[in-house]
Amino acid sequence: MYSFLEIKNQMFSDFYLLFCGIQECTPLYSFGPAVRSHHLLHYCVSGKGYYYAGDKQYTIEPGDAFLILPDEVTFYQADEQDPWTYLWVGFSGNQVNDYLQRCGLDSEHLICHCEEKELLVSYIEDILRHNTLSYSNEIYIQGILFLIFASFSRSADIKYKSDFTSENIHISKAIEFIQKNYQNVITVRDIADYVSLNRSYLCSMFQENLHMSPQQFLLRFRVTKATELLSDTDLPVKNISYSCGYANQLAFSKAFKKNYRFKSHGLPQRKPECSEYYTGFRPSQSRKPKAF
Repeated sequence: MYSFLEIKNQMFSDFYLLFCGIQECTPLYSFGPAVRSHHLLHYCVSGKGYYYAGDKQYTIEPGDAFLILPDEVTFYQADEQDPWTYLWVGFSGNQVNDYLQRCGLDSEHLICHCEEKELLVSYIEDILRHNTLSYSNEIYIQGILFLIFASFSRSADIKYKSDFTSENIHISKAIEFIQKNYQNVITVRDIADYVSLNRSYLCSMFQENLHMSPQQFLLRFRVTKATELLSDTDLPVKNISYSCGYANQLAFSKAFKKNYRFKSHGLPQRKPECSEYYTGFRPSQSRKPKAF
């Protein structure tokens, strides 16, 4: 039994499938020594075989997978008494290494194990069924590729790593809400509700991490965006006021004067600070995370 599908077009660049297949091998069936120009992952469904990479030899049994790296000489062979059946996926993209690491795979770790055999086989069979060239199939196949790697990632159980504490994540989400909704009439209560926090607690987190209240952050962000529009467009001040969440031109003028010195023609003498406060939050490295 041998089934194979090659993807001719790729609309994705970060991570995408090149081809996949499933094969029931005859005794001592082998491939190589050979060099590939892409990443290739084989998964043993049944039987047994052997994988050679560099000066290392691996015995591959059901549930095991082995990774072939680009530009590396490799060789693999089915067992004589119990030849393997395996499936494979070839893939490429700018972020391949990131996805592999989440499965516990890299140049030093070429073998992983996954117990989701039936699920993985069904994914490959599903891809093979969607063999007609179309945009919808290409998107569908991309989704299946993610599901395949999700299975390997579950089995690897790599601990999720993040530079953000729970507190920092809440602040990041609050800033994201402000950035997406500053043009609308929003309050600190709206921000707190979005991140599912008490209003007072959210305010204390902002003060501790950003040294300002959520209201101050919102006002400064609005002024920052307004200044960009004043500098980069010919929009009337009235339109800029409405575009940045001010009820009228007078409210905008008061907020602007409070934050910036400006010339007689209405433009600021200085640009807003190029601060990560306005573009995104980064946790302080000097402060220990607060537990709660």
